[in-house]
Amino acid sequence: MKRILIFLLAVTTSVLSAQEALPLGVSSMVGMYQDVLNNQFGKGNIEIDDNLHIKNHVGSPLLLSKWSKAEALFNDGKLYTLPYVNYDALDDSFLIYLKNLKSDFNGIASEDFPLVKLTDKNIVAIALTNNEDGVKRFVRVSPDRFAGVPKTQFFEYYSVKPKDALVLKSTYKKIKKNHMKGMPYTDSSEDFEFKTFSTYYIKNKYKIFVPTHLGKKAVLKAINDPAAVKPLKKYIKANHLKMNNPEDVQKLLEYYFKELKS
Repeated sequence: MKRILIFLLAVTTSVLSAQEALPLGVSSMVGMYQDVLNNQFGKGNIEIDDNLHIKNHVGSPLLLSKWSKAEALFNDGKLYTLPYVNYDALDDSFLIYLKNLKSDFNGIASEDFPLVKLTDKNIVAIALTNNEDGVKRFVRVSPDRFAGVPKTQFFEYYSVKPKDALVLKSTYKKIKKNHMKGMPYTDSSEDFEFKTFSTYYIKNKYKIFVPTHLGKKAVLKAINDPAAVKPLKKYIKANHLKMNNPEDVQKLLEYYFKELKS
């Protein structure tokens, strides 16, 4: 059963109006997105509907299959509810789809291009929910908390609260040539495709996030605490944890830092 995201208590929640106006405070936290796409893919090659399509490209830069209800926690402590949000895994940013926009919005969105980008630096955490993808929870993490340079600044996490995250998943997209174009038994005519990649990180003995594959041997090695290997193996077996499941790895690390880490 998926956990329900719990943000901080006693925060102010605002909801979009029927006219799709942004909540007070959010409108100052959005920016231009049209220029980003036009500069990269060429003006006139972008189609916006219930997804985001680029001419001559298979797939979409967006991570989720649908625009989603979002609960966004900002660094001023306020929690905003937004009805149509998605994660741009190519640009490492969150987008708001002003679905019913009928006029120009602050000079950065229009009826023909109703997308704006949430300003990254103001977001602490965000949860996206739709009936196909379920709940995807993201937290913004400083790169100085990692061994090496992570691919993104936003990460999926698997704890109840973002501050307790011990397992992170970085998901990003790259544009590759479409090798299916012209192949027998396919009708693909697009030149490029958006390919999805991901990396898991866990917090190790030194409280630094390190990249790892999910699996018992890899996770225990990444924790980097030889003295804890035996009791951790015992805990995995006793609790029937699957080390290819990030939620179970989160449970293992919670036990490690609470009971074993000196």
